[in-house]
Amino acid sequence: MAVAGALAMSSWQAPALAHHSFAAYDQAVTKSVSGTLKEFDWNAPHSGITVAYLDEKGEEQELAVTTGAPSTIARQGFKPKDFKVGSKVTLSWHPNRNGLPGGEMTELKLDDGRVLNGGFAFPGASAGPPGGPPAGAPPPGAPPPGAQPPGASAPPK
Repeated sequence: MAVAGALAMSSWQAPALAHHSFAAYDQAVTKSVSGTLKEFDWNAPHSGITVAYLDEKGEEQELAVTTGAPSTIARQGFKPKDFKVGSKVTLSWHPNRNGLPGGEMTELKLDDGRVLNGGFAFPGASAGPPGGPPAGAPPPGAPPPGAQPPGASAPPK
């Protein structure tokens, strides 16, 4: 009976959510290149971007970075079809601490002028949990600021 009770008690608890650390990326450094979008992987838990560009010597290089989950990217108004292979882009990222090419994307400017922000947090907001809304954002379904609560009468005009 005690075992059954313990199993029942543990089944109601919400599953623990785990996520990797961003310590692998040097958050104090931001690099940027302009080049051609070679690949955009719209995958969970994190999407990936590969850009081909010319280095200082004029030699073609490729850079692959990670970004947020597809749901986070979609909340910024993007769809997979928006990332066209061969289009001109400008990529900004926090580089890997270990010196290998790549890192965590901070911004991707598309040739149509739209900007995908980091994917982990939105500009102008402190970072919330990875893949979630920015810290301080209202909970999903919350009324807009200044809205009257249900059943409240409107103030006199």
